[in-house]
Amino acid sequence: MIYCLWVARMVMMGIEFTGTVPFSYVYLHGLIRDSQGRKMSKTLGNVIDPLDTIKEFGTDALRFTLALGTSGQICLVLQATCW
Repeated sequence: MIYCLWVARMVMMGIEFTGTVPFSYVYLHGLIRDSQGRKMSKTLGNVIDPLDTIKEFGTDALRFTLALGTSGQICLVLQATCW
């Protein structure tokens, strides 16, 4: 629901201030969670550094995981030991 309102607001603001629709497509992704089901957050300290992942597995592996990992799912569960 909040996504629909946000998208509508951005479209209306774009039309108001620039006279054009600011974007044609909206891409949504699932939430990324840790192995305990908590949302990944810098505050919680449960994030995986993408630069470390890129160094070990390469950029394409990270992109593939994040782009396709939530396909048809609500969330993606990541943990460092899975890499």
